[in-house]
This record gives sequence, C-alpha cells and structure tokens, in this order.
Amino acid sequence: MEIKSLKPSELRWTCPPDMFDFDKSSELEPSKEIVGQDRAVRAVKLGLEIPNSGYNMFVTGVSGSGRETTVKRILDQIDTSTDKLTDLCYVYNFDDSTRPRALVFPAGEGKQFKEGLELCVELLKKNIPVVLHSESTAAEKGALLESFSLQKKEKMEEVEKASVEAGFAVVSIPTGPGQSRPDVLPVIDGKPYTYEELQQLAAEEKITPEKLKEYRTLHTELFKLLTSAVRHAQSVEIKAQVEIEKLFRRILKPTVTGILDRLTGLGDDEPAEYVRRIAETILSNISVFAANSEEADPYVIFEVNLIVDNSECKKRPVVVEQFPDVVRLFGNIDRVVIDNKPYSDHTMIRAGSFLRANGGYLIINAMDVVRQPGLWQTLIQTVRNRTVITRPNEITRAFMPVELQPEPIDVDVKVILIGPGWLYSTLATQDPDFGYLFRIRADFDDRMELNEENIHDFAGVIAYICQSESVHPLNRDAMAAIAEQAVRLTGRHDRISLKFNMVADYVRQASYWAAQDGRDTVTSEDVAKAIREKEYRLSLGEDYATDRILEDQVMVDTEGVVVGQLNGLAVYSGVDHSFGLPSRITATVSPGVEGIVNVERESEMSGRIHTKGVYVITGFLREHFASDYPLSLSAGIVFEQSYGGVDGDSASSTELYALLSALSGVPLRQDLAVTGSVNQHGKIQPIGGVNYKIEGHFKVCSHRGLTGTQGVVIPESNVVNLQLSQEVITAVENGKFHIYPVSTIEQGISLLTGVEAGRKSSHGTYPADTVLGMADGRLRQMAETVRDFGGRH
Repeated sequence: MEIKSLKPSELRWTCPPDMFDFDKSSELEPSKEIVGQDRAVRAVKLGLEIPNSGYNMFVTGVSGSGRETTVKRILDQIDTSTDKLTDLCYVYNFDDSTRPRALVFPAGEGKQFKEGLELCVELLKKNIPVVLHSESTAAEKGALLESFSLQKKEKMEEVEKASVEAGFAVVSIPTGPGQSRPDVLPVIDGKPYTYEELQQLAAEEKITPEKLKEYRTLHTELFKLLTSAVRHAQSVEIKAQVEIEKLFRRILKPTVTGILDRLTGLGDDEPAEYVRRIAETILSNISVFAANSEEADPYVIFEVNLIVDNSECKKRPVVVEQFPDVVRLFGNIDRVVIDNKPYSDHTMIRAGSFLRANGGYLIINAMDVVRQPGLWQTLIQTVRNRTVITRPNEITRAFMPVELQPEPIDVDVKVILIGPGWLYSTLATQDPDFGYLFRIRADFDDRMELNEENIHDFAGVIAYICQSESVHPLNRDAMAAIAEQAVRLTGRHDRISLKFNMVADYVRQASYWAAQDGRDTVTSEDVAKAIREKEYRLSLGEDYATDRILEDQVMVDTEGVVVGQLNGLAVYSGVDHSFGLPSRITATVSPGVEGIVNVERESEMSGRIHTKGVYVITGFLREHFASDYPLSLSAGIVFEQSYGGVDGDSASSTELYALLSALSGVPLRQDLAVTGSVNQHGKIQPIGGVNYKIEGHFKVCSHRGLTGTQGVVIPESNVVNLQLSQEVITAVENGKFHIYPVSTIEQGISLLTGVEAGRKSSHGTYPADTVLGMADGRLRQMAETVRDFGGRH
C-alpha cells in the first residue's frame, strides 16, 4: 500500500480570510470576559460561594492562563455585600500587660470606640484636676484633714504633758540635712540635755549617779509614750490618706463614669468590661492620673490599637498578598529600644493580610508560600484552627526578645491558593490536612476548542490587551496571524491557546515593529517579524547544534540508503526555546542469546521510558517472529554521538526500523527522518514535539539543499498536532519536502525500504521477498547457528 504524503492544507490551520469583519481591532468591543474556562469558572464560583468551613480553594493551571484575573472578576460579579464585617482592636490588659486583649466590634464601631476613648481621655485629663481642685472638694478634704490633725494633736499633747511633769521636753533632733527625729530630753536650768551631755555632767559631779540613773529610767518610759504617739500619728495619716482617696473616688466617680458612658453600646460585653476596668483603674490610682507629668503620660495605656478598620467597607474584603511571608500574612509586633532595652506594648501590634481579609478572601501564590521555610506549616495551622496568632518577627526576636503575647483572634477567611498542578498533587499527597482544608480545585486550561465562536472571543481579548496597554491595533490579517500562532502554541491545530501572557508578547512585539516602520496599525508582516525575531534571539544553541551536523562533526545523512541506520528525531527544550534535530540511530545483529542490548541503558544514559521502549521492541519480535523457533540474537541499538541522557519512547519505532533493516539486510532511506512510539503489536503511537522535530530535520535538509525526496515520517495520530512554519509548507507545496503519516510498522518499513513489509500467513511465515520475510529468515538462521554452536560445545 502506497503511503501518500500530507497535503499542504493538512500541515497547518490557517485562519479563514473572512473570519474577521473589521479593518482594525480597535473597532472590536474589548472583551474582559473569561474565555474558554467554563470548567474552572464553575469551580471558582462554587468555591467562593459555599460558606462552609474547609471550602478553601486551590487554583491550578499554567502561568498566564488568567487564574488570578478570573478569580478577581468572579468576585466582582458575585454579591459579596455583607453586614457582618468586624473591626479588630488590641487594648491594654490590666491583669497582664504582656498579653494584650483583642476586642472585636461590628464594622465601623471599632473606629468609633477608638475615637470615643481618645475624646474621653482628653476630657478626663481636663476634668479630673478641675474636680479635685474645686472648692467643695477642698472643703471636704480640709474637714477630713482637720479631724485627723486633732487626733494626732491630742495624742502628742498627752506626751508633752507627761514630759513636762517629769521635767522633760519633747524636741526634734537633727539626723541629717533636712531630716530630724522626735525625742524626749530632761530639762536642767531650762536647757534640754542629751544622754551624752548628762554623762558629762555626772563626770563633772554636777549631778549624782543616782540622778543620772533616774533620768535614764524616765527617758525610757517617756520615749515609749512618744513612740506610741508617733505611730498613732502615722496611722492617722494613713487613715487620712485612705479617707481622702475614698473622698476623691466618691467625688470623681460620677465624672469618670459619666465621661466613659459615651462608649456605651459599642461592641459586646467585652468592650463594656474593658471600659469598666478603665474607670476602676483611674479611681484606684487617682494620684497617678491627677498628676500632670510631662515625662510619663499614665493615660497612654488606654490607647486603642485599631489594627483592622472596616468602617468604609460594604463588601467582603479581597486581599491579594503579592509578597507572602510570616510578617505580611500574620502580622508583626514592632519594638523600640529604651535605655538599651527592647520594649513593646499593645500599640505596636500590626495586622497581617489574614486579619485584613477577615470575613472575606485572601489570594496567595502557593509557590511563594512553599519557598519560605516554615510558612506552609503556619498557614495550614491558621486555616485549620481559623485563628491568627501574631508574633514578633523571628529574626528581630532573636536579638531583641520581648515577651508580648497578644490574644489570638478568630477569623473567617476563605483562602485561595494559586499554583501549578504538580504542587497541588504534592501537597495533597504529603499533607494530611490539605484535602480537608482545600476541598475545591479549580483547574484552568491552557487551550480551548478551535471554532468560530471561540476565535471571536479570542480576538476580543486581544483587542482588550491592545486597548489597555496602548498597543497599536491589529488589522484583520494580523489578528489571523496571531490566532495561528496561538494555535501553534497548543501543539494541535484544533485548539487555540489561552496562554494570553505569551500571546500578548507577540502582540506587543509586532506593535513595536509596526512603529519602527512608521505604521500605527499592526499587519501580518509585523506579526511574522515578531515571531522570526523571537526565534532568532533564542536560537543560538540551536544554530550551534545545527552547524555541528552541517560540518559533519555530528554525522547525519540526508541522502542515500544504509542498512541498519536511520535518522531519528529529538526535541531539545530550554527555559524559553525548544527545537528539534535529527540524530543517527544504528542497529547491529548477530547470533546469540543476549537479546537486544540497549547501549544507552548499559552506559547508564537511558531513562526509564526509553528503556521501556526497547523492551517493547523485544515484545514486537516475539509476536511477529519465533513462533516455532527460539529467539536467538544479540542486537545492539545505539543513539550515535549521544553524550547526554536519552529518555522517552518517541524513537522506539525508529529503533525497530533500524533493527528490522539489520536483520533483513534491506537498506533504509537516509533522506527521511522518523519519529513515533510503537507498541508490541506494531501500532505507531503519537509523540510530542512533532512540529519541532519536522522543522529541525527540514532545517538540516534545506541547508544542505532540498532534493525533492526528503521528508519526515510521523505517526498518523499526530496529524492533528501539525502547525508547521510557512517555510516548511512552501517546500511541501513545491514538492521539495514531504510529511508521511503511518499507523503501523509495516507501513513505515515499506516506505523506508521501498520493499513490501510482508503479511504473516496462517502457517506463521512471511513471503521470502518481503522485509519481514527476510528478517524472519535471518532469525531462523541465527537460531540454528546458536543451536549448532551450543551442540558442539
């Protein structure tokens, strides 16, 4: 059966000339719609609208497929209005200053509470001194002081009377600068004498020893009375101070509570309890709060730290955290250095994205999270417990430890992670909490079906990109060229790409080249130049590799026929550029029992998939031959001049063709390159990178000179993937290059040899003049050789 080469129209999808009815894309209605992502959109809406716990979302897909934009647009479309948002505050903890209290208010009331308390503090600062220094307060205070003064005076008068009767007097003895102590001393001739002075008088015999002893005994008794009076006076002073404080509390209580009553009705019971503690603190420390100290303001502990203010919000907050780390997600505690010591208090607590997103949505790039040590674990703990704990920055805390532990805050946040599919799979298998906490996966496609409706939607998005980025509009031919390039990006000519970040690059660069030529409209020539220029910028490595083939440093034949030798095709992929090139594959055979030796595997250069492909070839031989004789061969298959790893099974059909040629002795065409995977039954299976592979072989052939017979053999199932360059299509149109689709090994070997493959008869044999018949004959011969050799030894 003759294998026909593909027609030019089968090699590329070409946008119909009448697809667009505009002259410039600026005439189109720019589309902000979410194109081609119906499955993902439905998943996103489900995840956003289900309020239950655990319905957080992981959005997967390739970068540039519009994942974040889509989530934001759906959030704009759905009703996110709510009256359940809250304000979050931290305040001083009167029981333990190292554990600030969290107060939660309905949205707007937190700001009112903060501003209300600030006003209350100002009023308290002004009114407390006024009340304390009023005439009525002074009168009551004076009456109290007079009463207690009389009590002290009466006791002291008793001591003075007893002292006079005993010939003593109450005096004050200096003990230091500005200091003295009371004492009782005997009076002789109107002068009080100390004990040392009395001893001196006794030594001078001015008083008798008996008199000295009498003075000493009386001093002891009177000093006891004086000490008792002093202690009584101190007790009276303490009682006076207590009574004065009670007086001040009684007088100030209506003022303090009246001022703080302005805060009544804000929040629930906890703010009310906090206000009660403020009043209690002021009334219990009146002297502190009545003092006008410029150095330390005692009212500073009443400052409210409003860390989340939703007073202006009517919809659920949507927070996109572009730079997630522990501080930005969960907040921080600032600190200052006072007297060379670190200091923090409740006013230095800062909210992170989690608290700012409370009641709404938090969007984070999952890759940014897992790149930060420990951040994923903290995120999972927070989502699982629905509680945010704010801690100091770990680095700062190591050098400046401050024991401040703010009260945890309960949160209701729907977390939306955006990341690649492989990360989703890894987290789902490695983290037992992941599946429970992230129950919705929204998987964004990178392509959509190629039909007229979708192409028009695609054009609307391109028009929006042009408008929003001030890019020159495209004419209809340029739009068609962009659509064709978007089709090529998918690797299928029945799909069009949704990687709008990549597509937009071609639009921007085409606009640049149009501007360089002085045009304000992009043409198809500008698009073609943008594509060529990008290829040129990125193809340095490709050119070096191609030059090595053209210079025969890497041996690849593109003419003639050779036994056991064929050109395979490989794709070389970099970060931003992929290309294909031919590579020589050879096979040798001899009698033996080693079977097929995979040289790449033996040299530890073969990947697992490539090794599997070689085993599949052995399965093909078992099915097609050796039904009545043992398979007795030693065969070597090798990628010549391959010095890196080899993986994938796309060359397995090529290896099998080379092996069949070596067995049959029938030479293979060197002007054709082959790609395709094969199964044990000889069916050719599709492979990846078919466009790169065809263009790589074409490039080598065109540099050497096209002969009109050269081409590529591809799996028939890969025809749908063709979106070849115009250069290849032109060569095919001119009969200079050919693309042959095959579905079986038999078709391929007939094309490559010009000899019939052969069909197995009911007796298990092939016609002798066919490739498979000659291979079967050689295998039988080798089996006999191995048998005879074994018998002789």
